[in-house]
Amino acid sequence: MESNTVPSRSTYRATLAISVVLGLGILVLVNYIGSRRYARFDWTTTGRYSLSDKTVNVLKDLKAPVQVTVFMTAGTPLYPEVDELLKRYKAKSAMLTVETLDPTRNPARAKTFVEETGVRNLAVVFRAGDKKKIVTEDRIVEYDYARARMGGDPSVKNFRGEQEFTSAILAVTQGKVPKVLFTSGHGERAFDAARSREGFSEVAESLKADNCTVEGWASLGAAAVPEGADLVVVAGPRSPFTEAERDVLKKYLDAGGRALLFLDVEFSPGARAALSDFGLSPLLSSMGLTLDSDVVVDPKNALPMMGAETVFAKSYRAHPVTKLLTGMPVVFPLARSVSVAKVPVPGWKTTVLVETSADGWGETSLKDLEKSGRPQKDDKDVAGPVSLAAAVEQDEAPGAAPKKKGRAVVFGDADWASNAGIANASNRLLLSSAANWALERESLVAIPPKMADQVAVTLTRSDMGQVAFVVMLLLPLAAIAMGIAIWARRRK
Repeated sequence: MESNTVPSRSTYRATLAISVVLGLGILVLVNYIGSRRYARFDWTTTGRYSLSDKTVNVLKDLKAPVQVTVFMTAGTPLYPEVDELLKRYKAKSAMLTVETLDPTRNPARAKTFVEETGVRNLAVVFRAGDKKKIVTEDRIVEYDYARARMGGDPSVKNFRGEQEFTSAILAVTQGKVPKVLFTSGHGERAFDAARSREGFSEVAESLKADNCTVEGWASLGAAAVPEGADLVVVAGPRSPFTEAERDVLKKYLDAGGRALLFLDVEFSPGARAALSDFGLSPLLSSMGLTLDSDVVVDPKNALPMMGAETVFAKSYRAHPVTKLLTGMPVVFPLARSVSVAKVPVPGWKTTVLVETSADGWGETSLKDLEKSGRPQKDDKDVAGPVSLAAAVEQDEAPGAAPKKKGRAVVFGDADWASNAGIANASNRLLLSSAANWALERESLVAIPPKMADQVAVTLTRSDMGQVAFVVMLLLPLAAIAMGIAIWARRRK
């Protein structure tokens, strides 16, 4: 005799409950494992979110916690890229904590944060102990304004997020904070004049953002560069340095000191036919450099509605300072040439950094240039390509014990780094690269920027009509027809 057993309602409910519990348990287990063992992929064509080996090594070597605060609103155009990149940083190191502080949603905390950090605009702030570095939006991306000239919105040309974020981590975890001194007493540009177009306050802020301290130094009468100085900046002097001051700078560089010299087109006192060397020619020549008495012109790389003396430079020699500048121009409003000696000076190695095109030259007929404004190249001029900036570094003597090597970068213009000029083209990147190389912090300029994905779809009026027909008419009609067909089939 065959019997049919029907499971009771209670058995059915128990089985269902067990199935639900098992399902939830499996779901929790999968999520638990996934949160600890997972892989991130970068599907962007330029690898915008792929971290370099250098960044990965920096994150693995972190010994102290680093706190990152994204001081942005969720609607900030740059926020998605910043958020995604920092997630990948966080996934590589447990020492890194990341939080987002939206000033519109939490104004009280935002006010306290601004008072604590001194941040002035939307930015990403890195902190470790009592050190901090502020990475502003303009340091993260480089915009292309070609479309803006025709009424469109500027597009992102280069994304420098990884370079800036890794530099920030290194800056706040380094043991020593570099001390930068700006010379004074020769009409130099003020590093604390925020409202001055000619001032160097933006240079000072960039150095502070790279975790440096900035102070002034009255060099006249000083027996030596102050103890603990890591970098001396000569920012566009107008009157000459004395022989004693020059000797102090020479001893400082010979002993492994570092310097940035921004030397302008400035006529010598009482002489309108020659440019001032600011009393620094003997110092420069002792290292294999010459500050020429000319004005650099380059008609081939002139800017629209600007004179030929405004140089649009985009030719670089191989050097750590120019490593990130390939294909990115720098604008020099009024520059003189900085020549490298044909015969090297023993103990020093010189390198041209930025130069004009082969059609550029150094105009030496300064009176004619001042009168006509339309220079003509002749045999007396400095033949192109003309050097606009050069780097010099001490050579190690064979067999000598390793020591700190003197380094200097000399520019034939100061306007390019002024408050009014530093925002042009890639000027700020050149400044940061030169300062970090001089301070022997090549790791802060070793990660190149990523090209932004440029995906554009161009539709004609006919294409727009076809899209509208499909989306607004064809697809709705298809859905209605499918619904009628299903209704009719069920009726049968």
